Amino acid sequence: MSVEQTDEVSQMLKMNDPKRRGNVRVESDILEPQQSSQSYATFNIRTAGILSNDSRLQLPLYASNANTRLTCYGGAMAKIGRALLRTRVGGITIAETEDVDFLWSTRHHFKSQEHRDQVARYKTGAWNIWEYGQEGAGTYKGKYELSGIDSSGDQEARWRVGNGEDNATSFSISLRDLFPELFPFSIPLYLIKGGIQLFLEFKTDHNDYAVSNDGNNANIGDISIKLSELKFVSDHVFMDSSVMSRLQAVSQSQKGLVIPFGNYNLVRLTRSAPAEPVADAKTDTTYNNSIGMNQLTIKHLLIHNQAQSADGTLLDYQKISGKYASSADLVGVDGQALQIQINNENYYTQDLQSQEFYPELEDCFNLAPSIPAPVYSNIGSVNDGAGGDTGNKYVLANRCLVCADNIFTGVSQETLAGSANIAGINFSFNKVNSGNNGITVGKAPTQLKYVRGFTNGRAQNILTRVYMCVSRLMSIQNGNVVNNQS
Repeated sequence: MSVEQTDEVSQMLKMNDPKRRGNVRVESDILEPQQSSQSYATFNIRTAGILSNDSRLQLPLYASNANTRLTCYGGAMAKIGRALLRTRVGGITIAETEDVDFLWSTRHHFKSQEHRDQVARYKTGAWNIWEYGQEGAGTYKGKYELSGIDSSGDQEARWRVGNGEDNATSFSISLRDLFPELFPFSIPLYLIKGGIQLFLEFKTDHNDYAVSNDGNNANIGDISIKLSELKFVSDHVFMDSSVMSRLQAVSQSQKGLVIPFGNYNLVRLTRSAPAEPVADAKTDTTYNNSIGMNQLTIKHLLIHNQAQSADGTLLDYQKISGKYASSADLVGVDGQALQIQINNENYYTQDLQSQEFYPELEDCFNLAPSIPAPVYSNIGSVNDGAGGDTGNKYVLANRCLVCADNIFTGVSQETLAGSANIAGINFSFNKVNSGNNGITVGKAPTQLKYVRGFTNGRAQNILTRVYMCVSRLMSIQNGNVVNNQS
C-alpha cells in the first residue's frame, strides 16, 4: 500500500482546516443503539457524508446509592472498557481502544486546568482539577487542593453523578476521546460499502469505575446506564460537490484513498513486589518484559503505573481517585527508572530516571502536561538521609505543596501526590499522522526495562499499562476497506 497521499486529498479530509474554502453542510443524526445492555452497545452509523470527530456518545449515568461518586481521574470515561470502530460489511476493524479510561485519563493530563474546569468537568465528569487554596490548619498557604470540594470533604452536590434513574446525569464523550489518534483526518462514510459501526463494552464491576464518599469500599454502589436515553449523535459533513466527487474518484483509483492515522495497542504487565523492606530502607527491583511490536512503526509510548493490593481492593491512598492513583512515596529521585530496547539497542544511553519523566512526556506531543509539580513527583520532599536525618528515611515528609485537608472521610488530599504516575517516550520526528512517522521495529521484539524502589508500607504489586501508538494506513478502494500496519 502506498504511504503517501497527495496533499490535495489530505487537506480535503481535514474537517477543521482553517484554510478550507467553499460551502460546508453538516447533518446530525441522533441514533438509538442497535443493541444495548449494561455491558455493551452497538450503533450503526449512516453511510453519508464525512464523519466528524465531534460525533459523540450521550451517556446517561446514575448511582444506586447516595455514597457513590465517579472517580477523580476517570469520570464517566471509567464506565467504558473498550471501544471499537469497524465496517458493517466484513467487520474490518478501523480503530480499537482497550482500557479506554486509563488512556483517556493519561492524555487528559495534557489539558489545561481551565479546560478541565470549564469543559471536561461538564462533558466527562472527571474532576482532577487543581487550584491554589489554604490548608485548613493554616500551617501553609498557597498549597494545591482539588477544586469543587465542599466543607465536609465531599464533592459539591452539583458535580455528583445523579442518585437514582430519575436523576441520571448525561455525559458527552466524543470520537476524539475514544480514538485520539484516528484524527485529524476524517472518515468519508459515503465511500465505504455498508457503512461503519461503533461497538462499546461497558464495565460492570463498580470497583473499577466508582468510589465511596465515606472512604469505605463496601459502600460503593453501582453506577448504571439509563438505557432509554443512551444515544450516539453522528455529525455528517458535506462539502462542495467537486470535493466529494474528487474523493470518490481517488477511492476508485488503483491504490485507493489512503488515510494515515494512529492506533493504540495495549500491553498489561503485572510486577510482583519484593518482600516488604524494613523501616528506613528501600529495595530497588528491576523488571524486564517483552512488549512485542515486531515489524510495526511506533510513534510513542504512554505508560501508566498503578499500585495494587494483594486482594485487588483499593489502597487507602487510592480511595480519592479510584484505580488511578499511585503511591506518593514511590516517586521522586531514584524512585523509578525506564529503559527501552528496540532492534536490540538501548534507546537511551543510560536508564531514564523518574525526575526526567516529565520532559520526556512533554516530548510526546510537544506540549507540557498540566500536572502541578508536587502532584507529579514530590522531588525534594523525600528524605534520603543525605541531610543528616537518618530517621524516617524514604517516607513522604510533610513538606509537599498539596494540602492535607481530608476528603471522603479521613483520606488526605496529600496522598494524591504522585498519583499521576505516568511516563511517555516519543519516537516521532513530527507530530502529524503519516504512514512512516516513528521508529520501525524489526524482527526482534521490543524490550521494556522498569526499575522501582519499594519502601516500608509501600510494597504493593504494580500493574503497568503500556499504550503503544502504532502508525496505521487505511485504504478505501471501490467501497472496500483495507486497514494495514504501516
